[in-house]
Amino acid sequence: MAAKSPVLTVSLKCTECNRRNYYKQRKRTSKKKLEFRKYCPHCNKHTLHVESKI
Repeated sequence: MAAKSPVLTVSLKCTECNRRNYYKQRKRTSKKKLEFRKYCPHCNKHTLHVESKI
């Protein structure tokens, strides 16, 4: 059986409209969820985007 990849692909979800706008890769060993302040094309402004499962 193959070993798991050390890199995990996650989606970034807008906290205001709850839409998934971005996809990032992160290390599997990190415990914190990713948080970025990015532009949301649906809200037409910069909002906080948090990590969510794909």
